[in-house]
Amino acid sequence: MATEVVIPMLGVTVEKGKIVEWLKNEGDSVERGESIFIVEADKVTTEVESPASGILAKILIPAGQEVPVLTVVGWITQVGEKLPDVAQAKPASPPLPDTVAPQPAAAASHTGPPPAPAAGGPVAIVPAARKLAQAKGLRIESLTPTGPDGVILLRDVEAAAAVPEAKISTLAQRLAATEGVDLQGVAGTGIRGRIMRSDVQGALAAAKRPALGKIMPMENIRQVIARRMSESAFSAPHIYFFTDIWLDPLLDFRQAVLPDFEKEFGLRLSINDLLIKAVALNILDFPILNGRVQGQEIHIAADVNICLAVALEDGLIVPAIANADRVGLVDIIRQRQDLVSRARAGKLTMAEIERGTFTISSLAQYDITHFTAILNPPQSGILTLGKTRDELYLNDEGAVKSRRIATFGLSVDHRIIDGAVAADFLQHLKHRMERPAFTFLSL
Repeated sequence: MATEVVIPMLGVTVEKGKIVEWLKNEGDSVERGESIFIVEADKVTTEVESPASGILAKILIPAGQEVPVLTVVGWITQVGEKLPDVAQAKPASPPLPDTVAPQPAAAASHTGPPPAPAAGGPVAIVPAARKLAQAKGLRIESLTPTGPDGVILLRDVEAAAAVPEAKISTLAQRLAATEGVDLQGVAGTGIRGRIMRSDVQGALAAAKRPALGKIMPMENIRQVIARRMSESAFSAPHIYFFTDIWLDPLLDFRQAVLPDFEKEFGLRLSINDLLIKAVALNILDFPILNGRVQGQEIHIAADVNICLAVALEDGLIVPAIANADRVGLVDIIRQRQDLVSRARAGKLTMAEIERGTFTISSLAQYDITHFTAILNPPQSGILTLGKTRDELYLNDEGAVKSRRIATFGLSVDHRIIDGAVAADFLQHLKHRMERPAFTFLSL
């Protein structure tokens, strides 16, 4: 019996998903639970598993298209089974070869390797591309197609003609054609100046950088950030609190346990790991900071999952350390390393983003002493951390001494968190951070 392949529900706030890549081609065998395509939504890419074993008989939505969740994007059949009538027609059928109108270079619809033409059969190519290939003296069989069903498009010929064939790798040529990169301006870093895929990726990144007088389209990730930040700023009245925390005890504590941590567990303990744990323990004393507004009710989450903001090239993402109040520092380190690594590789799951109940945002690596932050909806609290700096002070004996401090800020949703509660939360966190031996004694 034929089985539908659909865009799954990707979270309570997600309405659409974009197919990034099909991992299987039409006609390929698939196993139930095997990843068959990659979908992107709200800054997260997710591998979607096959709902059944059989043959991927029909791909209805090609890579590059965004559709609502639960849309049928393909069909799986058993060997010898015919597709049902409802699955016969694609929503947007690609034009036939030799009648296809040239497409803009940026409108690529297939990011994975295109299916190869049948052995001994004619090469599928649009007329304009065939004419240009003949004019440039290019062998059609040597071109890398990026069009639907393996059709060679005009942009494929243009990419191949831009530089000598020996000067560009196949992967670089395919990426350049898909993304519309002009290879004339790309410097190769491979052997004898060969243009590699990483060179094309660098050119893509450079094209996305702001410049005076430039009009830039908002990428999907930036649209998501804009929408969520606007919703947060206009729906939740923010109130801000700041305090300076003496960090010498915490820094000395970390330095004392670091060698044993690395020797025993092979892990490097960071200040962020200690901060995540301290915040999670603090929330146990102030559970309202783990709450969120839902209609006319305040819902306080049962789990304390601390988000750590991770800066990406094109935005910010906030994966959450699960059960940070209950797990030890070793588990926090492992979760943090794994989440940050996969965040930068675009391999987080939607669950790892949406499970967060409180967020930490640090700019300690910059010369920024303090800053305010917009709440990460629907959360009700976010903690900010500026750079560590030296400060002179008078000790109890009247002598001038130096100590290391950092300014911590707390933004809260004033609809459910009163100023006194927020101030008390920050005061208790200061107490924990300045007495680390006591705070982490039971861990």
